Amino acid sequence: MATILIRTVIIYIVLIVTMRIMGKRQLGELEISELVTTLLISEIASLPIADHSIPLTHALIPLITILALEVILSVILLKCPKLKNLVSARPTVLIRHGTLDQKEMRRIRISLDELISEIRQSGACSPGDVDYAILEQNGKLSIILKREASAPTANDLKMKSAEPGIMHALIEDGHINDYNLNLLKRDRDWLSRYLQSKNKNASDIFYLGMNDGEEFYCIDKERDA
Repeated sequence: MATILIRTVIIYIVLIVTMRIMGKRQLGELEISELVTTLLISEIASLPIADHSIPLTHALIPLITILALEVILSVILLKCPKLKNLVSARPTVLIRHGTLDQKEMRRIRISLDELISEIRQSGACSPGDVDYAILEQNGKLSIILKREASAPTANDLKMKSAEPGIMHALIEDGHINDYNLNLLKRDRDWLSRYLQSKNKNASDIFYLGMNDGEEFYCIDKERDA
């Protein structure tokens, strides 16, 4: 029992390190080569856990080999973009200026119902409202609406507004996030002064965030009855 536990922990740590080196893309929507790599890794990693008669090295060596191949392939594709088409699909234009490309739809085997469903989810009423619909390499459908079918932007209305940026968490469940403080070029002394001005303590705050425009958003901790 202890042997199985130890082998499982070792494989778990190796997988975390492997996926971390491969990068965040491996955790999102995968391309063909990435999907094959992920399937191989999951299959190889499960063998020594399910059957303790299999030496641990029979899993570690293939995992390290696959990791090396993935990293080498990524570098080669960055240096030679033309080779990328050999291991992954090209983006496919399904709608161009409101006109469906029926030949491409038949080639990639996507039905009209599927396409219209994606169009509805993008906020459009019909294919005629779509300027471009592109099936990306990772299988996701990108839909660009025509200008007349899109909601007006501040630029269209000739309105000028400051960019607030994203919200950065400064306090989470009573704990100060030093990384985000440094990112905003602030320190704990500055945060303490702000909390004092609001008569608050960090331990009483569930969430405190600040965006790039120095706008704050605060949620106090719920008190037990």
